[in-house]
Amino acid sequence: MQGPLLAAVRLETTILNILLFLIIAVAGFGILATFFMIVVEKTRDIGTLKALGASGKGVMSIFLSYGLLLGFVGSGAGLIGGLIFVSKINEIAAVIEKITGQEVFDPTVYYFTEIPTIIHPFTLCWVMAGAVTIAALASVLPALRAARMHPVKALRFE
Repeated sequence: MQGPLLAAVRLETTILNILLFLIIAVAGFGILATFFMIVVEKTRDIGTLKALGASGKGVMSIFLSYGLLLGFVGSGAGLIGGLIFVSKINEIAAVIEKITGQEVFDPTVYYFTEIPTIIHPFTLCWVMAGAVTIAALASVLPALRAARMHPVKALRFE
């Protein structure tokens, strides 16, 4: 009976997934920029590590593991925050309605008495895997730069 409405909801879900991916990609660029700044600020420390015998792979693994850890912590915190938000969405909508005096989810338009929430574990896994992958990939270039750093040049100009 509500085929067009459900088709519109499906389209909105697809668009929201694309927007979520773009937001995660922008966060990945933030991670990339932050890691490049860390490499620049820690040039002397990286040079000292390499002068003391640390291999390029060892230095690279520090940055890659830090990026992977950042991806896991960030996506885990986002998952927990998102699940809490979704579980309380109707209560949040009620508070917004009290504050603004307008209905957030008008039942005459949407034919629902409350905001429906459907959680797909498969989608959650894909979003988390994408976030971790983007965070790990964003740390590759700074890790390569740190690994290729020559210890004498790093210590000379600091």
